[in-house]
Amino acid sequence: MTLFTTLWGRYKNCFDTIYIYIAVWCFLNLLIKVKVTMMNNLMTLFIFFSLVLPLVLNDSGVLAAEKKISLGSHKSKDSPAGKFLDLVYTEAFKRLGITFVYETFPAKRSSFMSDTGQVDGELSRIYSYNEVHPKLIRVEEPHWTSGFIAAATDTSIHLDGWGSLKNTDYKVVYMTGIKGCEINLPKVVKPENLQNVIHTSLGYRMILKNRADIHIGSEMDMLSVLASDEFSASELKIVGVLEKFTGHAFLHEIHQELVPKLSAVLKEMKKEGLLEQYRNASKLMTYLND
Repeated sequence: MTLFTTLWGRYKNCFDTIYIYIAVWCFLNLLIKVKVTMMNNLMTLFIFFSLVLPLVLNDSGVLAAEKKISLGSHKSKDSPAGKFLDLVYTEAFKRLGITFVYETFPAKRSSFMSDTGQVDGELSRIYSYNEVHPKLIRVEEPHWTSGFIAAATDTSIHLDGWGSLKNTDYKVVYMTGIKGCEINLPKVVKPENLQNVIHTSLGYRMILKNRADIHIGSEMDMLSVLASDEFSASELKIVGVLEKFTGHAFLHEIHQELVPKLSAVLKEMKKEGLLEQYRNASKLMTYLND
């Protein structure tokens, strides 16, 4: 099943194209049956094979190198973080002659899609992400420095590192699929005090309804939702930093030759000041300094 989903995700467009061309071929056979002249038949076949067949080969990658690449992310494309990433990787892949496609999924689903090859990789994950996703290769040049931060309404709470949660009775929520939280929080928070949610906004609502004390997540996601109309006037505040990390793109192993090229392009773009321009254009907020 895994092999089928991998192949289907990788070559779906090619299969769709072939189906269309089979339908065209059936139509041509129909023309023959209604006794269209032999000369017209030969001319039609010539046009079919000279125009259609190259398209099939090109779509399957036989005649052309990679022209399109899709990366998954749980970050909304319309969020400041999503806008920034879209600008960065659209330009980076353009310089490599490749069209970039931004795919949005819930975090856990995005991991599954990239692991099985249904998308070509992950757009933004922490440095160590491929320790638990070995089919993915890290692009060494990061697009940002970020971290895991905590939000609460109780301003007496002050956190500094994962260890600061030990021996506390705080009720903590985090978003499903965020590996740093999934790995570290169970080590320092009692099981009965730990709960996951499918979106940061749900965690914030739980705090405002006194059903939780702290929400922990990645800086970009937390700040983006905190600045939204729903929460911008709330009593929610940032109350600590659990860990700093760098954000990286990860490509599926079938694209391993592309990884160092993409890293080199990102370095060039940083030197040109493009990433800072994109940060300003997308209104990307930060709590931590790079």
